[in-house]
Formats: sequence, structure tokens, C-alpha cells
Amino acid sequence: MDKEVKAKLKAYAEAYAKMKLPGKDQKIIESSFEESKKVNLYLKRSQDDYLLARAAKKIIDDPDLRKQTELPADYPNIFHWLIIISYYSMYHSATAAIAQKRVKCKSHEATIAGLAKHYGTSEELEFGFIKTLHSTYIDYIESGRDARRGAQYNVDIIYAADDAFEVFENAAKFIKRIKQILEE
Repeated sequence: MDKEVKAKLKAYAEAYAKMKLPGKDQKIIESSFEESKKVNLYLKRSQDDYLLARAAKKIIDDPDLRKQTELPADYPNIFHWLIIISYYSMYHSATAAIAQKRVKCKSHEATIAGLAKHYGTSEELEFGFIKTLHSTYIDYIESGRDARRGAQYNVDIIYAADDAFEVFENAAKFIKRIKQILEE
């Protein structure tokens, strides 16, 4: 296993352990049967989010459609919203995967830590009941989260089409892999 990947997954495992400690700062609750019943709801939310992201991408790509929506040709916020929607499609997929393990996470950081802890590895395995998520997918959701934070909270940052398209494309790959993992 690549040393960098191993160190990253170890750091997530340590963060996970801290976030599940009981108390006011507890961000991870294990053995949540109620959460496990929501897997399909989270997947549906993820699919709906990505459907909206695809619509935003079509508006970006089609000048006539952009004109019909009355958005100016130089409207920069469309790229921010593509990033935000694409990230949330990944986040809701990740939440589904975590819920499958009967884990409820109370923050984005906890969700990513839970995903890394329960599924992350340096290689994809898929045989029998063992299904893993290559660390590249953890990178996709991490970078999406970082871009989403910037797009959502930093008004002085203008994101370009390439930035938005990268998060959008990574979201498609991420969602597809999570669905594969959750299939029985």
C-alpha cells in the first residue's frame, strides 16, 4: 500500500475514533438501526442532486438554453452552483454508504472519515461480501468538499468552468462506485 495513502487512511481512522467518543462533540453514532433504514433515501437524494447538476451543466453548455433561463452569458455563479450541487450528490451517496454500515454522521468531515474508515483502501476489492473504495474516491469527495466550501462561503473566489467540470465529472464516478458497492 502506498505510504501516503496508508497514512491518510490511518489519519481518517484516528479522526473517526475521536468523533465517535460520547459527549457534546460526538459526530459519529455507531449501531444506528434507524440510519440504516435511510440508505435508499440518501441514494435517491444523491441521484436527484446529480440530475440537477446535469441540468446546470446543460445550461452552461447551451447558449440558447442559458438565454431561455435569462442568465447573462457571463454569469459566473453558475459554476459555483455546479460545484455545490455536484459535491452534495457525492455527499449524499457517501451518507448512504455510511448508513449501510449502521453509522450516522453529524458533519461532512465525519461522513468522509466514516467512508474512509469503512470502505477506504489503496486498491479496489470486490469479491463476496468485501467491497472497498479506492482512496482516489476519497480524494474526489475531499476535493469536492473543499471546492464547495470555497464556492459557498468565499465571495471573492470566482470558479472557472474547468474547476466546476472537474467536480461534476468526479461526482459521476463517485456516485457510480458507491452504487456498485451498495448493490447486493
